[in-house]
Amino acid sequence: MSSGLRRLAAATAGALTLTLTVGTAGPAAAQDIDVSSLGEQGVGSALEVIGSLPVGSTAGLIGSVGSADFPLGAGSTTPLHGEPRPHKDVDEPGVVSKETVGSYEYWVVDSYAMQREVVVEVVPSGSDGPAPVLYLLDGVDSPESHSGWRSMAKVDTRPIAHDNVHIVAPTGAYASYWTDWISDDPLLGTYKWETFLTEELPGIVASQLDVTDRAAVGGISMGGQAAMHLAATHEMYDAVMSFSGNYSTMDPLGYQTLRMTVETRGADVDNMWGPHGSEQWRANDTVSHVDGLDGKRVYFSAGNGVIGPDDLGAYGEDVPSLAVGLVLERGVREGSRAFEQALRRAGVAHRVDYSETGLHNWVNFMKNFDAGWEYIEPALRN
Repeated sequence: MSSGLRRLAAATAGALTLTLTVGTAGPAAAQDIDVSSLGEQGVGSALEVIGSLPVGSTAGLIGSVGSADFPLGAGSTTPLHGEPRPHKDVDEPGVVSKETVGSYEYWVVDSYAMQREVVVEVVPSGSDGPAPVLYLLDGVDSPESHSGWRSMAKVDTRPIAHDNVHIVAPTGAYASYWTDWISDDPLLGTYKWETFLTEELPGIVASQLDVTDRAAVGGISMGGQAAMHLAATHEMYDAVMSFSGNYSTMDPLGYQTLRMTVETRGADVDNMWGPHGSEQWRANDTVSHVDGLDGKRVYFSAGNGVIGPDDLGAYGEDVPSLAVGLVLERGVREGSRAFEQALRRAGVAHRVDYSETGLHNWVNFMKNFDAGWEYIEPALRN
């Protein structure tokens, strides 16, 4: 094996010891390896050296340490992609300002629940008359300037942009899981995202756009997990689509994924739902309350952690992120299988697509976006 492949194997193994951290810094020796130059076969050879982590083993890997939490190593914290909005005395939710940038509108709105402002990215329907609303939730970094739905997914250029639907993407929910936190966090402040999404934002949207009484919610990764929970918990959503989400908060795989996602951003996961196993942790475990999805259009998808040509292009020289993306998506695959089984046992209609390749990245997330929208759209039409 070449020295480059040995170093890639070492980098991958190092990343796997940090397991499910997103954006974790890997061994410095790997930084000058261009993953794309190795080709799929070369990367596959390197992964074989560390055992290849076959699909189906990720849960076992996490479960092998029992309930112990993985320690965060030095340099494993990833800075937030912005600063949380400061406290603001808010009397009631509403629009502060609006700006149009091309096909997008950016609304600065007040949240009473969080006592702060939130930037909301909107692509209004191009059709005349009322339209349903599709709320899209971003992943862990949730940047304010351009959400992943604009910068990575480019939703305004996809077929959905020609359909009669308003696309609404709130931003700035860094490492939040789009949920109500039980305690203020020293880094993130007051987080009441579920209240904002379900009690405040719909009224704000209705005050600015011509809407019907139908709505759906979708998301990727962190946002996908949240979207499925919201749809299972709140009647306001008629449909849901999720791409590479984890739907259990209680099994070891789901718990460690969630905990380390939050903690690698510098926040304290206990401020979210308290100690693991609490009532809040259980309430957010969608696998255990899939009945709330009955009668709704339910779509989800996952890759399988097999590196494809698109993945090589997406990561370039970032070997540690490739390794982490591989582990994350193999975990997603396993979690999606378990979620699928829970839906079947409950008799809840759904559609799931599993891609033949794909790591935990936007290229993989968007492979099935159009199929997901095509599946849930009928639920939004009267």
